Amino acid sequence: MRIAMIGMGAVGSVFGMDLFNAYPQEFFAIAAGNRAERLRAEGLQVNGENFPLLVEEPTDGVQPAEIIFVCVKNYGLQAALADMRPFVAEGTIIVPLLNGISATPTLREAFPQAKVLFGIAMGIDARRTVNAVDFTTRGVLQFGWERNREPYAPEVQLVWDILSKTPIPLEVGADMERTCWKKWMLNVGYNQVTAAVDCFIYECTEVPAYFALTSAAMQEVVELAKARGVDLTEADREETERFMAAFPRTAQTSMHQDIKAGRITEVDYFAGIVEEYGRAAGVPTPVNAILRQIVHGKEQQNRLHATAAQ
Repeated sequence: MRIAMIGMGAVGSVFGMDLFNAYPQEFFAIAAGNRAERLRAEGLQVNGENFPLLVEEPTDGVQPAEIIFVCVKNYGLQAALADMRPFVAEGTIIVPLLNGISATPTLREAFPQAKVLFGIAMGIDARRTVNAVDFTTRGVLQFGWERNREPYAPEVQLVWDILSKTPIPLEVGADMERTCWKKWMLNVGYNQVTAAVDCFIYECTEVPAYFALTSAAMQEVVELAKARGVDLTEADREETERFMAAFPRTAQTSMHQDIKAGRITEVDYFAGIVEEYGRAAGVPTPVNAILRQIVHGKEQQNRLHATAAQ
């Protein structure tokens, strides 16, 4: 069994550590160039511990993998497709763990010979620093086909069996399309607002203006779901708001962390997709249009400051 992962960022490092501990001979990271050299030299640094890592490059004359977990950012997915290609064979199972709702269709188009599932990492609080990752909770890894019921399809059961030997909490969603839309709605609200106004997650609950902005951004996703026949409702938005209110006061979203660290964000895969779907369905999305401009403005401001500091 060859188990691979591409994208050793915050989420990938935590789940990669767990897979390495469970499968030290079978698990490997897919990486190329400088990234591969760094992973070979440094391994994974998680919660102050180092985990050595087997790394394979797409130029190594590699053998295909049975399972590939995809943990890159959305803006890195196109580059990842090229790096993954030598590892994907007929029947390879691909589990994308990206934010948003566009990764599974993109991967299915790129690899029609593979079995591309839906997948999300829900509630993990991994935080990336310069050369390390810290976390306190793994949340839950949800995956499966669009619709799932027991007994699960063989490829879903295999992923479950592999991951059940790790500490990662697991769930096969009955309706994974809906589950992914619900997580996307959360990201559209909390990731974007925290990045736009520079606040912690709890402040999106406790500051009335931020709560109203977050709720309005998510409601636009609810309206899009109705237009596209996805079973997402106001009750789901309210449940998400209660869920996020329980996060610790130190918790930050990944997009907020990206802005603070001067990195680019996934705003085009949140507000950008909301706007695209809104135009196609005739659904107004003014809140997300503004949030997209603000977050892009933060990115541009970071680049301006970086240039001035040179």
